[in-house]
Amino acid sequence: MPVQQKDAPQGDARTAAPTGWLAKLNEIGEKHATAIIAVSTGLIILTVLLFAKGAYDRSQSERAELELGKASGIEQIAALKTKFGSGPLAPRILYKLANAYADDGKLENAKNEYREFLNRFPQDPLQPRVALAMKSVEDNLEFERDRKPLIAKADGLQSHPLQMPKAKDARLEYGPVHEPAPQVEIEIGGATLKVELHEDEAPNAVANFIALAEQKYFDGLKVEFVGGDERLQTLPRAENALDAVLAHEATTRGAEAGSLVCVKKGADNQAGGFQILLRSLPELKDATVFGAAAPGSIPVLRTLKKDETIKAVRVVSKRSHPYEPKRK
Repeated sequence: MPVQQKDAPQGDARTAAPTGWLAKLNEIGEKHATAIIAVSTGLIILTVLLFAKGAYDRSQSERAELELGKASGIEQIAALKTKFGSGPLAPRILYKLANAYADDGKLENAKNEYREFLNRFPQDPLQPRVALAMKSVEDNLEFERDRKPLIAKADGLQSHPLQMPKAKDARLEYGPVHEPAPQVEIEIGGATLKVELHEDEAPNAVANFIALAEQKYFDGLKVEFVGGDERLQTLPRAENALDAVLAHEATTRGAEAGSLVCVKKGADNQAGGFQILLRSLPELKDATVFGAAAPGSIPVLRTLKKDETIKAVRVVSKRSHPYEPKRK
């Protein structure tokens, strides 16, 4: 009996064409396949680039960390700021550079670096330290600018502040402000002597010396040794000699090496001459000591040759009043 062949199934659920939302998704995929592939490729490339950048940044940070640890001088740290100033170590580089400037006494540079740190990295963990360091630098700058000059000018005990509580001049609140002693330079024999004049003890001798120096009276004067290597003395000019004398001024300073001393003329002092002591003369009495050169200049003076001349005497600083000597 022949077997009747069954009809083949019209379809299978597993091979049937997709329907509904899945069909729509396939349709979108077929239509935009190129764009999807491009986006996927772009995402892969971006991921690779981000990974590479992260690895590069890590290597740069490690390199900066190594170089920062080795850097010690201002120039080296400043070079690191230029090289890694935009990297993750920038705050530490700035902080170290500012500290180096402060340690070297360059307070304005230190202040600028601290300020840049505070402006760029206000949330950095180092911020409290930087703010404290900047305050210290500003205090030091204020002292150097305002208070130190006043302290340097005070050469004696200051009045008690309670004695002058309502002084009109704020500088006098803690006593009188003393002007610094006049300073001059004497150029002779290839050397320049820096001299401080003792105006408080010999005001007339100092006034005479400054007046003649400003008139360039001493420029070109010959000098000679007196008493062997004991002292160096100016010789008066042959023409238009200054014959006036000054009343003797008694001073309490010792006749130490480097002292400027008036030349005696009877009971008075010559107005147009002076001596520089080349060694201490404790036995020198009744002499007006009106200035002092740095002791380090004495060896140079001892090497001067005969007929050496003073090239110039320059007034570097003086007090704020006229210098009008009283000559006889």
